[in-house]
Amino acid sequence: MGKVINFPEQRAPEQRNRRVWGRIETDDPPRDAYDFARLLTVAERMLASREKRFPVMVREGKLEAAEAERELVTFRAIVADWRWLESGEGQPAPIGSLPCRRAALDRSIGTIAEIARDEGCFSDELAAQADAVIAMRWHLEPGSRTHALAHVTHEIRREITAGAAAPKEAAHAE
Repeated sequence: MGKVINFPEQRAPEQRNRRVWGRIETDDPPRDAYDFARLLTVAERMLASREKRFPVMVREGKLEAAEAERELVTFRAIVADWRWLESGEGQPAPIGSLPCRRAALDRSIGTIAEIARDEGCFSDELAAQADAVIAMRWHLEPGSRTHALAHVTHEIRREITAGAAAPKEAAHAE
């Protein structure tokens, strides 16, 4: 598809809007807001990390099994949502999971802020993760049209694909 253009970065610094998420201040909209492929990748990594860590944490008594399962269900919904948003594959996360997805991403933002505080700064990797998690959370804000626009985009792509296939099918029929 080509390079993602980051519209907020194209503005002069004095024209950018700022917002605080937890204890992290960032551009509004966030830097990675329109890089859906990146957001899907980060969501998949977050789920994989939890799937790896949680069984050990449960065995060691650091996490209740029910809480681990709730978190895994929520992050599976986040991944499914971003897979659908990015590619149109599968189904978007159920609307009923929205409060849980918001809360899980808010907790992740809080964890990132704590790590940065403990380390005394944001490493490049941690800053990149913060940008992506904040962008995912930004798309879940009330009034966001992300899902509606993705639905329209997926419909247009299907129509284009169907239209491109129609002449080939007609040519084969002759």
